Amino acid sequence: MLNVGLVVSKRTTEIKGDEFIRSVFMEENLQYVAEIGEYIGEDIKSNDIRSIVLISENYLERLVESLEEAGIIPLAIEWIPLRWIEGKKMEYVKGLISSYVSKAREMDLVYRVQPVRISSVSRRSLLKFKLYEYRPYPILATESIAEKEVNRTLELCPVKALAKTPEGPQVSEPEKCVACGYCSGASYLGFLEVPNLSTEQVIEFINSAILKGEFNAILFTCSYDIEVPENIIPLRVPCIASIHDSFIMASYAAGLQPILYLDEKCENKEIGRKRLEEIPDYFPGTNLPIIKVQDKLELNKVNFRNLPKTGIDREVVLSRSRRRALYLWAIREMSKKVKLDLDATVPGIFNVKVDSSKCVLCGVCVRSCQMMVPNISNIQNSIQLIYDIPYCIGSERCIKNCPEKAITLEGYAKISDLKKVTYNISSLAKCKYCGKPLGSSKVKARVDELLESFGFNLSEYTNVCNECKQKILSRKWLEKVRST
Repeated sequence: MLNVGLVVSKRTTEIKGDEFIRSVFMEENLQYVAEIGEYIGEDIKSNDIRSIVLISENYLERLVESLEEAGIIPLAIEWIPLRWIEGKKMEYVKGLISSYVSKAREMDLVYRVQPVRISSVSRRSLLKFKLYEYRPYPILATESIAEKEVNRTLELCPVKALAKTPEGPQVSEPEKCVACGYCSGASYLGFLEVPNLSTEQVIEFINSAILKGEFNAILFTCSYDIEVPENIIPLRVPCIASIHDSFIMASYAAGLQPILYLDEKCENKEIGRKRLEEIPDYFPGTNLPIIKVQDKLELNKVNFRNLPKTGIDREVVLSRSRRRALYLWAIREMSKKVKLDLDATVPGIFNVKVDSSKCVLCGVCVRSCQMMVPNISNIQNSIQLIYDIPYCIGSERCIKNCPEKAITLEGYAKISDLKKVTYNISSLAKCKYCGKPLGSSKVKARVDELLESFGFNLSEYTNVCNECKQKILSRKWLEKVRST
């Protein structure tokens, strides 16, 4: 986690008072707090501050430039417009600041962003020799090897700025990237993260809003130019296109009704509108709406569904499936609060069926699946094929590689399908000499059948382990040598 500092304008101090600022400093365990002044740069360096929460009337470019000189890149600055807190209750303001401080602590990915050349240089930038800027292009958080996830991510980029690497999809041309975040927002698993809207940042933001605020809803928006009612906490995002379904569902399950607002002034409005249309209108299996407002004035007319508040366990996304695990957590958590329609489908999660009459439990599907959905387990004297359906992204690798053509893709999974399913059970074949497990008896029967079809009667060797087989062959060879 990064060391976070709080910087406020003089007007903020006048409105809220020194005592309030001091209480925020103490309660949030901040490393630094100050009013805007010329001395800030040196203080930032001496306190090893890596991220800033700024509260001011306007986004102060000169201050940002001085912070950049002190080692804080602009992407690590969370700006809270003063109008968001002006006239609000202390509880609201503290909850808002706390959420942005928690988010700022998770800004480590922004320091992996490299500056890119500015496409159009203004006179002011030229005078200051400012020819480069930090653009929030997506960063590969951890290695991603799932072929379908990688290919989907590459296909999503509207400007084709991504490339496939051994570690996974990465932005190969940062200067070409428009930083819409669509490749991250519409992916299955979210290994490619928007550096200032990562999965960890969203989780910490939501958790702080629940713990320290009295909010009923969370507003995902790319706009600062909005007036927010006291029961809504605004989460400013780089672009609506960067919002993943799991962020929406997790906030809902945690007890905050999600609201989305796309600013008409958004630079990536078209891709933002496309993503907005893709996001489901309801939480899966319920009539709980995901509100998409067209006009910021509609925020005052929103009706909320009060749900019990629940924190999100951060370790949820540390698994191999990242945002898929967060999505599944949201469904499980929501099922504790409202009754879900078990026949409702869940977009993005796929269901497969295995014909047990064809399947011989050879294990090819297990070796083919990069999401580790199928698994073969030995249980006492039987062998079982188990599919962990919730983690299927529909790559069809098991289907394409199955030699018996026993697997089919059924489409999106229903909520009732989100569980481990045992598709086939067979007795365990064992070596007839030493009793060592060999695998499925169905595989043995299938191999015997194939050998016989080619005119070989070698069934006596198919139920023998390799060690015993070598002993038998060695003994026969010795007998042959002795007889000559």
